[in-house]
Amino acid sequence: MTRLHELDAYLTGEMSEAEADAFEQALFDAPDDADLAFFDRLARHGAKLVEHGTWNIGVSRQHVEALAAAGHKVHIFDAGPPGQRTVAFDSTCDFMVTKLHLGRDDLERVDVEINIVAHDVQKTIKDVLVDRDGIIYGLCERPLAELAFGAGGRTITHVRKRDGARDIIATWDLTPAP
Repeated sequence: MTRLHELDAYLTGEMSEAEADAFEQALFDAPDDADLAFFDRLARHGAKLVEHGTWNIGVSRQHVEALAAAGHKVHIFDAGPPGQRTVAFDSTCDFMVTKLHLGRDDLERVDVEINIVAHDVQKTIKDVLVDRDGIIYGLCERPLAELAFGAGGRTITHVRKRDGARDIIATWDLTPAP
């Protein structure tokens, strides 16, 4: 069993009491354990994402308004309807919201496929909420937005229906501002 598997078994209660006691002693004997530090960071950062409601990337307009009302600095980049845009955002904000005007109030959820062209990196975000106004409010913590848009070059975003055909229903071609 690898160290990460042991840690997972400990955290989920899959270890016997004797195994858990031995594992705890090993943790105390190695307080600088890299795997433990990773899980600690993951738990702390994950809790922050849940607290802010940024665990789910697509949120409602009301959620965005609530973040701003709570005193968070929220930068909204309005990408408008599908097409080419230049992305600029405030590097001092807490959160960045990208508004994608899908124009489809008949859809509740879609899949959003993001392609960072310069690095040929693709990420599909499943079950993204489409607000009742037909807009996708893509919420992102600022450091993550800086990573995504600072990766260099264009980002192409496809929105796909959540049906068997998985047809692309909209595309945004976003280029970071210099």
